Amino acid sequence: MDMNQYLSMFIDESNDHLQSLNEKMLELESNPTDLGIVQVIFRSAHTLKGMAATMGFEDLAALTHQMENVLDLVRNEKLAMQEFIFDTLFKGLDALESMVQDITQGGEGKADVTAIVESLQAIVRGDIPAGGASAPAAASTPAAAPAAEIAVKDSKGIQLDEFQQSVIEQSMAEGHQALYMDVAIREDCQLKAVRAYMVFDLLERYGDVIKSEPSTQDIEQDKFERSFSLYYVTQKDPAELQPMVTSISEIESVNVTRLDAQSLKEMSAAPAAEPEAAPAPAQQTTTASAPAAAPAAAPKAAAAPKAAAKAPAPAPSRTIRVDIDRLDVLMNLFSELLIDRVRLEQLASEVKVPALTDTVEHMGRVSTDLQNIVLKLRMVPVDTVFNRFPRMVRDLAKSLDKKLDLVITGAETELDRTVIDEIGDPLVHLLRNSVDHGVEPVADRIAAGKEETGTVKLSAFHSGNHVFIEIEDDGRGINRENVLNKAIKNGIVTQDVANTMKDEEVYQLLFAPGFSTAEVISDVSGRGVGLDVVKSKITSLGGHVMVTSELGKGTKFSVQLPLTLSIISAMLIRVGSEKYAIPLTSIVETGIIKAKQVRDLHGSQLIPYRDTHIPLLSLSRVFEVPDFDEREEEETEIVVIRKGDKLAAIAVENFIGQNEIVLKSLGSYLPETRGISGATILGDGQVALIIDPNAFIK
Repeated sequence: MDMNQYLSMFIDESNDHLQSLNEKMLELESNPTDLGIVQVIFRSAHTLKGMAATMGFEDLAALTHQMENVLDLVRNEKLAMQEFIFDTLFKGLDALESMVQDITQGGEGKADVTAIVESLQAIVRGDIPAGGASAPAAASTPAAAPAAEIAVKDSKGIQLDEFQQSVIEQSMAEGHQALYMDVAIREDCQLKAVRAYMVFDLLERYGDVIKSEPSTQDIEQDKFERSFSLYYVTQKDPAELQPMVTSISEIESVNVTRLDAQSLKEMSAAPAAEPEAAPAPAQQTTTASAPAAAPAAAPKAAAAPKAAAKAPAPAPSRTIRVDIDRLDVLMNLFSELLIDRVRLEQLASEVKVPALTDTVEHMGRVSTDLQNIVLKLRMVPVDTVFNRFPRMVRDLAKSLDKKLDLVITGAETELDRTVIDEIGDPLVHLLRNSVDHGVEPVADRIAAGKEETGTVKLSAFHSGNHVFIEIEDDGRGINRENVLNKAIKNGIVTQDVANTMKDEEVYQLLFAPGFSTAEVISDVSGRGVGLDVVKSKITSLGGHVMVTSELGKGTKFSVQLPLTLSIISAMLIRVGSEKYAIPLTSIVETGIIKAKQVRDLHGSQLIPYRDTHIPLLSLSRVFEVPDFDEREEEETEIVVIRKGDKLAAIAVENFIGQNEIVLKSLGSYLPETRGISGATILGDGQVALIIDPNAFIK
């Protein structure tokens, strides 16, 4: 495998580990005494450090090592978590993310983290600023470890300090297995540090490496020969563990010794100055055997081969990483196949040959199944966007001195990757508005009779062919009068129009560019600052955003998005010699309107619909179609379209039918055309423009 592929793997896995670290740190902040969470964080940090050292990113590895020192004290109950430690570790995570981002962009992952490192080292020394309890056992921290070491060595030369030995003994007393392992790597291995890292990564999934020789830092930096030894504590049977290690590529041999209290004591008591007492380097790969100095462990080791024979093989990974560009290519190829399928269906209906018709129908069923699979391959849980919000909300609330809970539901809801990539920034803006200007400060909440801790709910769910993402807070709500006064002052609406507007229409004014001023932050509770950008982005994705609010109770932004932007169901229509496609998700119904029902009002045409009147729009005039004018017809077919709670009708000549179409971009060489979102190729080879209904309803 070339180094570019290693680098790609490193970046992907580093981002996964950093996201996990952020999530677990937030979880730990809510429950600081849960050492189980600390253990998970420590292992993830240790894995990240090993990966960085192996790839040669020394700054990244060094910072992670300093963070690891702090976490090691916490997991061994020598240090209690507190606010300063959390803040310092979070700053470290931010720096690590910046380094990985730099590596992603082709850099070397270097950064000035002197201040963070000094804070981490101060924590290890017990020098914590006033306001937090210090480490009660700072004298036995890693920095001071040599003073606490005792001259304990095993027969193979690994020296244990008093603390490490007590950890092994305590683990054995609690029913864990204590193992001694010798691992040898093949002589022809080109990247032995990588193989060693894979061994440690495997072992740390099932237990804890207490100490290794050479040290883990030397191994990560490739400062070792072909073999290494370690003490290991686990609940996994050694007969099951040993073949898992040997299955790692380029591992020559693994010798596993099960220790009991007696054998551990005898190995620890063996003097370091007697190398002749050490057995030859491990060569066997099929059994876990004890050294001569530990006869008490021999009966257990003898039973290992039988247990190994029954040990189930480790489950293979069920997932693979696929570059999004490859999925784009797959989608494009399938798009061409879909166009050919429609063409074949049209030809089969014309020639009416039964065998051909049957074959085309079967191909249609197969391609429909294939279409579903291709679309699902592109579907990504919104969790990939949501997972960065808890940390953002935590930091923002802390900087504003507010107490806040972020409640996330429906994170497993799936969206097309193209939508996922674009929706992150609008959601960030809406969340910041809720935290910054929606939820009141603690004093204001108490004065209003509310809980001092505010709540922001972020939820996602499917509804039909759409996904809804909602952001709801229990804050101060939107002041209707303030919004209207500002809109009138900025000339967005007149006083007469303002008097007739419904609440929903007033809230939509927040998305007008005129509200993006500093004055609005105080006059309109900050709502609308930059929301015009949010709305334009959501609209460009084929979605829309609705706002509901109750003064003093809170506000909810509801974002509606299409499931996918690649293949859509559409109604094909004809206007003169031109063909168009209208997405079915925007169509309410179709019908026929008589010419005498059309009313002219201030230059616009209206038609009766249900208990109201709605605008009638002419495609022939909008797109200047020369060979059709509905005004000359006694009856005109219409399509009623919806945008939020607003309706409009589009006049067409006739309907061709419903079909699955492939949405193709018009490309950068054509100017942006109002009312057109793309184009598709029909079965007869003609190009049909795809109507963007959102552009016709204001």
